[in-house]
Amino acid sequence: MIGEKVIHKLMMTGEDGHYVGNLVNGTRMLDFFGDVATELLVRMDGDLSLFRSYKEVDFLAPVYVGDFMEYHGWIEKKGTTSYEVHFEAWKVITMPDDFKLKSNFLDGVQGEPQLLNLKQSAALVCNPPILCGKAIGVLVIPKDCQRGPQDPKFAV
Repeated sequence: MIGEKVIHKLMMTGEDGHYVGNLVNGTRMLDFFGDVATELLVRMDGDLSLFRSYKEVDFLAPVYVGDFMEYHGWIEKKGTTSYEVHFEAWKVITMPDDFKLKSNFLDGVQGEPQLLNLKQSAALVCNPPILCGKAIGVLVIPKDCQRGPQDPKFAV
């Protein structure tokens, strides 16, 4: 790893919902990976960069409106103008409205939300967090736009 890991934390809102049952479209994960990559490349070389391609994308678990997510990214390799960035999306908190669909992911608690006497405002910590997706992306900063590390932790 070059530099350090960057983590963006946010809650999936109603605007993120795309499918029946408040399921979030997997491409939203890619949007957030792009934001993480932008921060990484600004820290690394002082430029917003261009996202060239994804080498790999794996969607591993569903994400729903109301889920609290952590989007992780780190630079794995640096070339002359390209950067290989690795990403992970982790669900850390979820809502009980789709709890019965995901009860096998949560730490030993099973059953219908209403039978557990959960209130409408209840939330559940995912213990352990759930890996929902991972990817490898390639970003580019032209040589004449590279300004060197803007964060001393990214000095190679």
